[in-house]
Amino acid sequence: MTGRSVLGAWYAVAILGSLYVVAFVDRLILGLLVEPLRADLHITDTQISLLMGVAFATFYSFVGLPLGRVADLGNRKWLLVGTAVIWGSCTFGSGLATSFWVLCLLRIGVAIGEAALTPTSLSLISDLFPREQRARATSVFMSLGALGATGSYILGGLVVKAIGNVDHLVLPLLGSVKPWQAVFFLVGAPAFLFAAIIALTVKEPVRETAPSPAANGLTFAWARRPYVPAFLFFIATAIGQVMIYGLGGWAPTYLVRQFHWATGDAGIRIGLASMTCGVSGMLIAPRVAEIWSARGRRDAPVLVLAAGLLLGFPLVIAASLAPSGVAFLGFYAAAMFCIMGTGMMPFICVQWGIPSHLKGEFLAAGLLANSLVGIALGPTATVLAAKVFGGGAHLGQGLALVAAICGPLAAGFALLLRRPMARLLEAEAGAAARPVPQAPALSAVGEMI
Repeated sequence: MTGRSVLGAWYAVAILGSLYVVAFVDRLILGLLVEPLRADLHITDTQISLLMGVAFATFYSFVGLPLGRVADLGNRKWLLVGTAVIWGSCTFGSGLATSFWVLCLLRIGVAIGEAALTPTSLSLISDLFPREQRARATSVFMSLGALGATGSYILGGLVVKAIGNVDHLVLPLLGSVKPWQAVFFLVGAPAFLFAAIIALTVKEPVRETAPSPAANGLTFAWARRPYVPAFLFFIATAIGQVMIYGLGGWAPTYLVRQFHWATGDAGIRIGLASMTCGVSGMLIAPRVAEIWSARGRRDAPVLVLAAGLLLGFPLVIAASLAPSGVAFLGFYAAAMFCIMGTGMMPFICVQWGIPSHLKGEFLAAGLLANSLVGIALGPTATVLAAKVFGGGAHLGQGLALVAAICGPLAAGFALLLRRPMARLLEAEAGAAARPVPQAPALSAVGEMI
């Protein structure tokens, strides 16, 4: 890579990562608006958990598969631009929702728009960097997304604190709105800005390997040999991520209900804890896997995942049973450091072990598994587990029960995949060392977009 191409590649990572920040803010801001939505739209905890989990995850998952294949065949840049406009519009429109069902439809729109972002961006990043730099570039991109996840709490908390006890705000063109509506308007608008920046400044790279011109449909390579272990590795990771989505989705509400913290303070402190410790884990875990892999341990991603989960799940339990809000935050931060980085491992394996012309669909299939297991089950499993102990006043016990089940289960499943994953990564490393003829990716889908 020349100096100019290196600079351009990292510029693309920065812009795509910034769009990922916006996506996560738009996705997770709902967790800080639970109480005002309950009051104004008469929404229950179960309905909120469905908005955070099943309603979002179902469409995010299944729409992601065809969009991932479009990313393999067509112009990834314009796919990102179009879908960013869709989810930005639906987030902005969420501020105008008048009932649970209207809000549900708009959150589904956010899911459909965001479904293309991760597989398309990672496919694009893969073709911008040589193999030995892909883990680092991927970890930076994913960590920027995590900054968005934590930033949603910080931004929302600051807005809530700034508004104080004001019942209504007067905004240009929109007139008088409630504070929760203003939050949706604020976080939805940046999607349009970054869509324009990508359209004007990011170039579509040449693919490392090109698909057959006739291969326009889904390949389902992720469900066939030799790639099945990598897909199962996504499922193992997703079981562990149930803890993260449950803990992250309900932590602000738990601090408000259990320790009577102000909503703004809870959001800011949860966000800061996740940003400092969780994002650090996301940067460090891939680097550990990179070092172990360079020393000949092809099963390094599996070992990093299992270690993080086995260290992290007792910390989730400790946080959930902590006697004070400060103690909760301490254990929460430590758990985020251990577990958030484990979510990076299957993406690193795709960058190392899956050919370029299959990555978009493969990543979409992996996100399907992550969504249907992690995102869909995390918030709802916490509520259902809390009901075992008596209901919404027992969110802490619910979080502890979920962690006690999911942590060991995910680590054990991952370790069962250690040898087949090592063989897959070893085989692809050997293939990558051989010269591959490059050709532009042409298809009907590519012509369309």
